Amino acid sequence: MIQKRRNIRLRISRILIFILTISLILSAFTVYLDFRLRAVVKVFAKSAVKTVVTNCANKASLKALGELGIDYSEIAKISRNEAGLATSVEIDSATANMVKSHITNEIAKQLESHEKVNFSVPLFAAFGIYYTALKWPRLNYTVHITTTVVSDFKSSFQGAGINQVLHQIMLTVGLESDVAVLGGNTEQLTTTSFIIAETVIVGAVPEAFTSVGHATDEVMEDIFDFGASLPQ
Repeated sequence: MIQKRRNIRLRISRILIFILTISLILSAFTVYLDFRLRAVVKVFAKSAVKTVVTNCANKASLKALGELGIDYSEIAKISRNEAGLATSVEIDSATANMVKSHITNEIAKQLESHEKVNFSVPLFAAFGIYYTALKWPRLNYTVHITTTVVSDFKSSFQGAGINQVLHQIMLTVGLESDVAVLGGNTEQLTTTSFIIAETVIVGAVPEAFTSVGHATDEVMEDIFDFGASLPQ
């Protein structure tokens, strides 16, 4: 009887030791997994936030531009000399500020409904495994974001043919997001640009010239065929 009790106690002790060992192993694995996931989650969170804020900015800008219906001549004025060559392009600051304010406010309004961003992370990504077949199981996360919108105008001049320049007036929007993620907050900067107005300027002032020395009669004829002349 005594021996039987001892055997029962021994079995219970072994079971308890086994359970304790498994619990310690699982606890250690959980801590290790959490450590590995923190870095991975931060990367996935930044990518998810970038996608959300960029989509919001694109939709908001399209809506705002559609409402404003701004034409190039309303925001820029081209000055020409007596020969018809473009000498300068002047931006109407009042119109530009109105467009900038309207688009910025619309983007901020769109972002108000996206204070939370949901995304998922493949469990195996914590161990650096990104194979397609191992994208399950996935862990779901939610991060909270606050985004500040900063915008500014930029001009772009590109050659569009002989004596022609394509002038684009663009609004560059910087979206500075503060992301609350595992392990603390992280910052995410997203930049995107929109074409506000554009036009082709004909008769623009060339940015370079070619000086031809010791030209033959054949070269001279080609030069005059294109309306050019040798420097004196």
